[in-house]
Amino acid sequence: MSRRGRRRWRRRVVRAALLLALIYAAGGYLTSRVGPRPATVLQPDDPTAPAASTGLVIRVADPAAAPLTGWLASGVEVRGALSVHSGRSHDAEGTFDEIGSAAERAGLDFVMLGDHPGAWLFEPGALDPVHNHGVLLVPGQEMVIPGSGRVLAVGLEADTVVERWEGSVRDLTDRIEAVDGYVSVVHARSPRGRERWQAGLDAPGIDAWETLDVSEIARIRLADRWAGYHIGSFLFGLVTGTADGPVLRLNREGTAAPGLLAYDSARAGESLTLVAGLNHHPKARIAGRLIPPYTPFFRTFVNHVVLDRPLSDDPREARRELARGLRDGQVFVSLGDAPKAAGFRFGRLDHETLVVRLPPEATGRYLVRLLRNGRDVGWVPAEGGSALTVRVPGPGIYRVEVARAGVPLGPWRYGLRPWILSSAVDMDAA
Repeated sequence: MSRRGRRRWRRRVVRAALLLALIYAAGGYLTSRVGPRPATVLQPDDPTAPAASTGLVIRVADPAAAPLTGWLASGVEVRGALSVHSGRSHDAEGTFDEIGSAAERAGLDFVMLGDHPGAWLFEPGALDPVHNHGVLLVPGQEMVIPGSGRVLAVGLEADTVVERWEGSVRDLTDRIEAVDGYVSVVHARSPRGRERWQAGLDAPGIDAWETLDVSEIARIRLADRWAGYHIGSFLFGLVTGTADGPVLRLNREGTAAPGLLAYDSARAGESLTLVAGLNHHPKARIAGRLIPPYTPFFRTFVNHVVLDRPLSDDPREARRELARGLRDGQVFVSLGDAPKAAGFRFGRLDHETLVVRLPPEATGRYLVRLLRNGRDVGWVPAEGGSALTVRVPGPGIYRVEVARAGVPLGPWRYGLRPWILSSAVDMDAA
């Protein structure tokens, strides 16, 4: 082959590779943003709409006049991240100062750490909560319960902490309850069998269930055909300061995420709070910078806890207040755009009426998904800042999800992504 022929051949190979890369990137982009349209859309204030067949009565309410009570009506909302690892874990880097600084940049009020046990547990003051960069850092540990799974345990002190737990789940939860602490299932549906929760869905004494976990979702994505697209998007996001978007789009399962489905099953038997965890492990330092850094992850799965008053200036008292709010279920989770999600509320007005109040700062159109006993009842169109009242047909466990409405594309919908997940509400008989 002549020199000119070799040059032509190389140009063709490069063009073909670029075309294939472009097709692959377009496929990754579209498949992470396009999903099936909701099967059932329930129109409020319309007795002839599909809502009538479900026994629901859905009405648009004036947010200013909706008769909210208790924590629905008032309260101070604090935002934070759960299950974050520092350099105390054997497989992570990161100092408290770096965590506090990153959380401050992300607009968080608290971070609950879930480091792997080690000698650090027995150092003086190792489990003391502290304020750092104006953020409450609450040390906890990711504890393995043999034969059951893993939990995030918060509140144990130096005289009660153990590096490995050999007792039952109930014995551990009793110990944590005695110190006004907090315990949550983590890695509930991990793709790694040794981490997956195996103790059954009754979860005796457990306060919460981490329905989403960035590390679990990332492991699933890195094993599928779109791994290259997600890695490239994330690296580009690190350069442009938009890496939280690619992290959120790792969750291709959306409302069908395994941990979320498991929560609905577990909640049928126990009073569990719905939360989301990060399980973020910075793995290395390059030129003094953590890789991957904390900040973009702190802008993804954010837990909003509604308290009766601002967190105390005393870190120990603040930890107790935070644990109490998490245990009581006064929580919702936002998947990105946490500041605009502030003010969302979902709860019961009486034994037969629920209220959904969309965030006051939300703009545009949304779809509110209503679930009863873990099953999809339907999706209700709603405007940002509006409120809905829902009269339910009978007792059951209800929760809602708020999604950006997106754009219809035949049997598909572009941009329909879950944004807010509520904890479940038990509508028992009067």
